[in-house]
Amino acid sequence: MRRIAYLSSRSFKGVTFAPGEVHPLEGKGLELMREAGPDLGLSFDVIHWDDPELRSARFDAAIIRSCWDYHERAAEFVATLEAKERDGLPIFNSSAVVKWNARKTYLRQLGPSAIETVWVDKADARTIAQAFDTLDAAEIVVKPQVGAGSVDTVRLKRNSWSEADLIGAPRDAAMVQPFLRSIETEGERSLFWFGGQYSHAVRKVPKDGDWRANIPNETRFLAEAPPPAAMQAAEAARAHAPKDLLYVRIDLVLGDDGGWRVIEIEAIEPYLFLDLAPEGARLFAGAIARVLG
Repeated sequence: MRRIAYLSSRSFKGVTFAPGEVHPLEGKGLELMREAGPDLGLSFDVIHWDDPELRSARFDAAIIRSCWDYHERAAEFVATLEAKERDGLPIFNSSAVVKWNARKTYLRQLGPSAIETVWVDKADARTIAQAFDTLDAAEIVVKPQVGAGSVDTVRLKRNSWSEADLIGAPRDAAMVQPFLRSIETEGERSLFWFGGQYSHAVRKVPKDGDWRANIPNETRFLAEAPPPAAMQAAEAARAHAPKDLLYVRIDLVLGDDGGWRVIEIEAIEPYLFLDLAPEGARLFAGAIARVLG
């Protein structure tokens, strides 16, 4: 039986987790992975990614799972993964993938399927005004280039915003994108691959009056096959991503022109929605078994 370290965070948004404990949202996914593991010769042990015991424990591999605090200590997170890899521990996805994926400038590499983006070193009144013109957009969204969970994200309307609205914007390097109206009705699509094999998809619909599609207990999550055009756009973007991804989630939104746009590739610690697609747990576990030979 191969022992797999199931890497998780020690805390998240002020809630601290005991050794071996995961965030409640991750509980069902972990249970399904543990059910699928034995038939494939795998066992999963939860350990905090910054636990000193990880270095001395005899694991056959580690997978990054609910490390949802990593962006708060990004440099430490990468350094920790690199140290474990130097010790001979295979980590999925690797520290090289984490460095590629942590800063959303990777969108530049994805070709025309990626959402149009303006990159700025600082989100101030001048750069935001220029971004409105560059994107020819009535509304825009300003996000940090390194971040998660809609933190430091603001939505602005042309001719009705002021510099005061930027108080909630990123303090460091930012990205500016057109606001796509379909997010309020169609929602966002998340598509998942394990070991290069397509697994499942989820549609995320904001609550009425909101536009954020990742808010627990507010967003509606639906297991739903993606439209063929969304799958094509996701595959086109995936072709430009690293080839050795054990797992990846690709998020898309329907553009105002009717074309699908990739807004994010998540290859670090994506929530996998295995509770909505239990069959995905066996595909994921099978991908781990294959990559370990």
